[in-house]
Amino acid sequence: MRSFLLPDPGTNIWSGSEYLAFIWVFRCSIVPVVAEIDRIARPGGKLIVRDEPAVTKEIESLLKSLHWAVNSTFSDENIGILVAEKSYWRPQKFSSSS
Repeated sequence: MRSFLLPDPGTNIWSGSEYLAFIWVFRCSIVPVVAEIDRIARPGGKLIVRDEPAVTKEIESLLKSLHWAVNSTFSDENIGILVAEKSYWRPQKFSSSS
């Protein structure tokens, strides 16, 4: 059982996506999917994922590396539920190449 929510770029309202479910059926790499979600989502935007614990832990790790605020839990049926919010994070220092 998989549930994914993606944003409508114009309104930042999240809605279910059959496209992501299609990606997961064939177990494509999650890294480009998470990168695309990060690109589309505005700061303050939220992502909700409901999947197997191993999948939600992988997504949690990727989102934390992108500085999203992540909360996860597990249901009684051992289904992972992840809720994440994109932060306003920006690097503090920029390196200049000379």
